[in-house]
Amino acid sequence: MALEPRRIERWMRDAYPTQEVHDRVEWHAEGTMTQCFVRLDDRVVLIHLVGEGERTVLKGRLEIPLDLWKPGSTQATPSPRAGIRFRHRTNEVTFSNRAGRAPEYGRNLVERWLTEMRADMTQPRTQTQQLSGLRASLTRVSKQLETATLEPAKKELKGISATLERCEADLGRALGE
Repeated sequence: MALEPRRIERWMRDAYPTQEVHDRVEWHAEGTMTQCFVRLDDRVVLIHLVGEGERTVLKGRLEIPLDLWKPGSTQATPSPRAGIRFRHRTNEVTFSNRAGRAPEYGRNLVERWLTEMRADMTQPRTQTQQLSGLRASLTRVSKQLETATLEPAKKELKGISATLERCEADLGRALGE
């Protein structure tokens, strides 16, 4: 039986509390072990998790932050005994080669996600898209506030709320409401 998705999601929330999981693709799962690719807000993470009783233990991780990534900088190298080694700069993680997938599948997935993330950042956004982004930020900060009473987060929430209200008012004026 593979590691349950809820345990993976819980581990991701604990490891990356300020990040939202946008996509997750399983590479290989066997017994209580799972290897998967995860797309977060500003990075892609390759994780190897094992369930040990009620605990979920990290056996390996490769984080590729968007700001440190350059197109073509990820590598996937097969090794008959060790598995498939995914590398970015000097960091690496080894996944099982029993998944039945070519190494290029994983490398291309990571490169595609990071390319899409970079394109999303550089494309001009409409006012509606900006409002959606601000609402998502507001929701994220609100969730952070529920789990902690941090003064900087409260200030950020007030700032985002004020900006959201200004943008909504500007949009209303622009639309003639």
